[in-house]
Amino acid sequence: MVGVAMQDENLNPTGGVATRPPWLQVLAAVVILAIGLALGTFLLYNLVTDVSLWVFGRQATGKVLSLWVEPVGDAQEGELSFHYYMEYQYETPGGRRITKTTRLDVREWGALNEGGPVRIVYFPLVPSHSRLEESRFLPALACAYVPLAVVTWALLGVALYLMKPVTGHRWWFASRKND
Repeated sequence: MVGVAMQDENLNPTGGVATRPPWLQVLAAVVILAIGLALGTFLLYNLVTDVSLWVFGRQATGKVLSLWVEPVGDAQEGELSFHYYMEYQYETPGGRRITKTTRLDVREWGALNEGGPVRIVYFPLVPSHSRLEESRFLPALACAYVPLAVVTWALLGVALYLMKPVTGHRWWFASRKND
């Protein structure tokens, strides 16, 4: 096959390597950016909710008003499971009584008794913002946010990286050494 030039489908007519169309790159960047922003919003909302209790929360002892179980699924199909609930009430130092309902793990639910005490933590500025006291889980809960934050920043970085060649914009984190 000497003298026969082979054509490569990746070559454009000028002999250079073909690139992706700019609109495809922008579309990919916009989709990745939307996913990153959605994950970031989810992360920020949950982090603010948890930090308000971790940092500013006040502990109180509440009273278990009722415990109940609700079946979920269809027993005939063999898909039956259960959700465990507790209704509790606590009082703020100002004398305000707050009643809340929460879903529990079966082990937590089994350790409680109606009329018995339950430890909770609430946010003093919004006393109805409360949950069961989970200080024993605090390191694990705090570390759960680290991978989500890393993935969020990576998605946003990839989106900005994909937009740069198309827009020609120099982002604030871009190095000036390559110019």
